[in-house]
Amino acid sequence: MVKAKEYTCIGCPIGCPLQLVHKGSKITEISGNECDRGAKYAKQEFTDPRRELSTTMEIVGARWRRLPVKVTGPVEKGRVLEAARRIHTVHVTAPVKIGQVLIKDFLGQKGIDVVACRTMEAIV
Repeated sequence: MVKAKEYTCIGCPIGCPLQLVHKGSKITEISGNECDRGAKYAKQEFTDPRRELSTTMEIVGARWRRLPVKVTGPVEKGRVLEAARRIHTVHVTAPVKIGQVLIKDFLGQKGIDVVACRTMEAIV
C-alpha cells in the first residue's frame, strides 16, 4: 500500500513543505524540496529521525551553577528525553574549558560526546 508523509524541511530558512511517498519502508518519491537538503532531510526523518541537543548541567565551584553543554552529534529522536535526563544527573567541578569532553561516547554512541559550551573558572 502506497502512503505519503508530510514534513517541513528545517535544512535552511525556506522551510519547504515536503511530501515523501513510500511503500512500506521503501521510499518511492520525495517532492516539494527546492534544494538537495530537503530530500536528504525527508529521507533521514523517515528512516532514522535524529535531533541536536543542547542543555545545561550542574557545575560546582564556579560563579554560575549551570554550565551550557551540547551533544556533538545528533541523538535518536526517541531518546532525546532520556539523553537530557542523563545529562542532568551529571555534575562537574570547575574549572571547565570550552570544548572539554564531559561525557565520552554518550549513550553508547562511539565518537558522540557531551562537551562544555563555555569556559568557567573556579571561584576562590
